[in-house]
Amino acid sequence: MRREIIIAIVFGVLLGLVVAVLMVLRVRQSGGQNKISTENQITPKVMTKNSQLQPLEIISPSSDTITDKDTITIKGKALKDSLIVVESPINDLAVKNSNEDFAISFPLSLGENVISITAYPKNAKLNLQTNTLRVYYLTE
Repeated sequence: MRREIIIAIVFGVLLGLVVAVLMVLRVRQSGGQNKISTENQITPKVMTKNSQLQPLEIISPSSDTITDKDTITIKGKALKDSLIVVESPINDLAVKNSNEDFAISFPLSLGENVISITAYPKNAKLNLQTNTLRVYYLTE
């Protein structure tokens, strides 16, 4: 072996021994016990679900509906004063929900329509809710 490699190995071993000795001395000074401060510990808070929260519910149409009309009316329920966003590849629509019930007329393209309905609550701390519908527009 080259002399540089042997010197690097010796220094590495010596540095490892120094670190190990320092760690052993530190453990002996602390009495062998881990000291954990309970003053700064973070305690998790359990959040309870509010019983008044209305989940996003699509009443009609049901998923996998087949229709011969080029528009559908999406009816459902969501939290009051939430923003309802309806998206598909051909159209996007946003409606403010003034009460819990909503009805939105939405256009369809020929064939399969994958429609995403998302409710954004007025309170930003609440999670948004999303449902997906598949509606098939077929002509005779």
